[in-house]
Amino acid sequence: MFSTTPVVYAVGDEYQIIFYVRRQAYAKIRIGGREFDDCVCGVMRSAKGMRKISVPRTLLEGCGEYTLVIQNILTRAAYGTKIIKTTEKKFIFRPVIIGETVRAFMTGDSHGDIESAVKSAETFGKFDFLIVNGDIPNKCDKVCNFETAHNIAAKLTGGRIPVVFAKGNHENRGAAAELMFDYIPLKNGKTYYAFRLGSIWGLVLDCGEDKEDNHPEYGSSVRFHAFRQEQTEFIRKVIADAENEYNAPGVEHRIVVSHIPFIRDMNKLFTIEEETYSEWAKLLFEIKPEAIFSAHMHTYEIMRDGAKHARFPAPCPTVVGTERRDDYLGGAGITFEKDGITVQFTTSKGETVLSEKI
Repeated sequence: MFSTTPVVYAVGDEYQIIFYVRRQAYAKIRIGGREFDDCVCGVMRSAKGMRKISVPRTLLEGCGEYTLVIQNILTRAAYGTKIIKTTEKKFIFRPVIIGETVRAFMTGDSHGDIESAVKSAETFGKFDFLIVNGDIPNKCDKVCNFETAHNIAAKLTGGRIPVVFAKGNHENRGAAAELMFDYIPLKNGKTYYAFRLGSIWGLVLDCGEDKEDNHPEYGSSVRFHAFRQEQTEFIRKVIADAENEYNAPGVEHRIVVSHIPFIRDMNKLFTIEEETYSEWAKLLFEIKPEAIFSAHMHTYEIMRDGAKHARFPAPCPTVVGTERRDDYLGGAGITFEKDGITVQFTTSKGETVLSEKI
């Protein structure tokens, strides 16, 4: 019945549970006696494929479990649709706890390599939440490419712990890219949002592509300049609502997740959006995050303010933590403690390359 284990994505004040159903069926999630349906404007969805159901964050965290309910359909008809079998499966959920030391792992730039992404995380060991930081498929010419991120997250979390997802530039490439929104977590239809996990508050930003919109590689298929400007206004709204966001009771750590390290200088072709990205950097001084976690560069780097490649002044280091080489893929283990954050770079070959406090 299930071709992928559910993945529980943290988005704003909710969790979005995404899973794949192999055949025509209705789907529900039951938490603490409440049921949440997979429907559109009151009509239950039944087509096979990826499903996404939103549930309140506090409800799932309080109950610590959820049940996936699948009702198989023999034939869906205008009159007399027949349900032939109902399957239920319970999942224990372990939320991030306020006040505890928290371990997270960030993977990205896998470009379709599920096995190496899993192995690099296993090198770090047990963790409390996962960050999936873009360029998980190599391209999105088919909707099945979007399953790559879910397959990695499902293998590493088993639907038992939260996942934070940030879209990379390769998720924008291909004929199926315009259909991505049925397959990834969104807040108000957007791929940028805030999230809260225990004492950790985070901001997910989406830089879109890595070159100007008019670059011939895209063939007029993208419009990211306006999309980035939307996010400038979004960051301002977050700052205006600070008491309910990063200054809310219990927040001890503030982070930013962005696939492209927008504060980092790159070669001329990729050095874009000077005005927009410099404004993001200025606004982050209001939020005062401890770190920006990025991927995209296929290398390990902790870039502090004033470093050689620092493009703008920044309130915190940028951690580029997904090294990719011909024979291995690396990721970043992250430990949140009362007195700061420690980053460990690990590889799919079982090696820990660096451990440093930031």
